[in-house]
Amino acid sequence: MKTFFAVMAVAGLAAGAVADQTYNDTNGDVFTGAGGGILDILSVEVSNTATDISFKFTLAGDVIATDWGKYMVIIDRAAGGDTASNGWNRPISMTSGADSWIGSWVDGSLGAELYHYTGAWGLTEATYNGPPNNDISISKTQFSVTISTPLSALGVGIGDTFAFDAFTSGGGGGDGAIDSLGNPGIQVGDWGQPSNAVPQNYTVVPAPGVLGLLGVGGLVAIRRRR
Repeated sequence: MKTFFAVMAVAGLAAGAVADQTYNDTNGDVFTGAGGGILDILSVEVSNTATDISFKFTLAGDVIATDWGKYMVIIDRAAGGDTASNGWNRPISMTSGADSWIGSWVDGSLGAELYHYTGAWGLTEATYNGPPNNDISISKTQFSVTISTPLSALGVGIGDTFAFDAFTSGGGGGDGAIDSLGNPGIQVGDWGQPSNAVPQNYTVVPAPGVLGLLGVGGLVAIRRRR
């Protein structure tokens, strides 16, 4: 009975446990001061639970006071993909081939979209959709924007490694990547200039509580054998 309660306690921890990695970017590596820093990425924290993945942008500016910025993630998770464009058709590309695109905005009621590339870009998740295609979510604080989606919606699982880059952009449909997480220097010299992603790698790992649960499971098996 004591073992049962121990397993249940660890299972509860596993559900909320998070594995994460923080990627830092240079302060001030943007060509423009428009927005007072809302386009300047300081870091992006990528984290996952057993079921979901999140991208948290930390920014130099106040996204509550100035909310016209756009926050985007490009992902290469499989062979192939689009080497020339993305889900929003902005002048941003990924040389290795992009398979997924997350685009978000923080004005009004906030919103985010998830696109996948299968010969053409198609919308698969959006905050404004009805179930079951609205599992993507977005939130913000004064200096951060966090986008979350199920691992399954992104097409990855525990143990998978994918390449990604994160960007900021303006409200114009032709605006490019004003800041790139992976580029420590200035990404573009003007709003509509094209640019390539500078990929970073992230591995989806079991959350710490899941490892603990596996350990308790092993203890239960040992006790049973006894």
